[in-house]
Amino acid sequence: MASIQKRGSHFRARITREGKSTLSATFYSRQESLQWAKEIEAQLHLGIYKETLSVPQKTAAISFSEAAVHYMKTHSIHKKIVRSETYRLQILIARWKDLPISAIDKPAVLSLRDELLRLGRANDTINHYFNTISKLFQMLQDEWDLTVTNPIKGIKRMPPTQGRSKRITGLVEQLLLTACDDLQKPLLRLIIEFAIETGMRRGEIMGLTWADIDLANRKAYLHTSKNGEPRQVPLTKQALAVLQALQRDDTGKVFPMSLVTLRTQYESVRSHAKPQWQQAGINPFDDLRFHDLRHEALSRLSDAGLNVIELSHISGHKTLGMLKRYVHCSHKAIFMKLDAQNIV
Repeated sequence: MASIQKRGSHFRARITREGKSTLSATFYSRQESLQWAKEIEAQLHLGIYKETLSVPQKTAAISFSEAAVHYMKTHSIHKKIVRSETYRLQILIARWKDLPISAIDKPAVLSLRDELLRLGRANDTINHYFNTISKLFQMLQDEWDLTVTNPIKGIKRMPPTQGRSKRITGLVEQLLLTACDDLQKPLLRLIIEFAIETGMRRGEIMGLTWADIDLANRKAYLHTSKNGEPRQVPLTKQALAVLQALQRDDTGKVFPMSLVTLRTQYESVRSHAKPQWQQAGINPFDDLRFHDLRHEALSRLSDAGLNVIELSHISGHKTLGMLKRYVHCSHKAIFMKLDAQNIV
């Protein structure tokens, strides 16, 4: 018999079977979960359902790789973070391979943490590994009814990584754009300019279609975002100029370029611009990430006088703490506001 449970922003469909393991899958909508349940129940009734993975006597003797592969196919695939979570699980499979689930205990996880630290991985990255392992064991407990202990239980999460405070000066921006011209990357130049004007994430920019653009009302509609909620991003005059410089093609995409190509081209442009920096001190191109453009965009909007409500409307951040990690007001902008009010 099928049942549907709402778990946060997701819906989990479960089909219990007498004498056999429970079947389950997670979806973003109730309609999808109902459709899946109907299809599986029909296959069971007709006797044509094929088991994708058998759980050996419902014991913890199942290998980590079997459990992780099943989790990727039934859980990760439905998440927005499917690529990053799948990558982490593949790393874990290579590490723990055919070890039984019961062998993945707290010492094994702590050893993983220590190795990741030696490799220089950020605290946030380590916490992502913890979360992935915890979710996998939650599946084993809730859906496979295995009596296993979640190895993450009792392990403290790593303290959050300090937010980056990098600002992109006018000179850095100009060198980056000039490098685009030198390497004949006109579309990348427009993407960089658009990113600095809108504060949108890389994936959000590359996923835009012309149907999402409202030129008359100067808005870009994002139907899905990292926090799971849609939002509207106002378009500055410079952002409009970028859109007007683009030629529409049959794909319907505003920026017809793959994420892989974007990463490759951005890295080549950054490397080209790096030796052009002649100022004293640390070269800003050493670790200039594409995501820094989002930090800079929101910081410039703050310098222009937008308040936290307006900034969060544009950025999509739900908490002041997260917004604070992205916005770094310039001292010049602060002094200008103080001087405007005659504060000494």
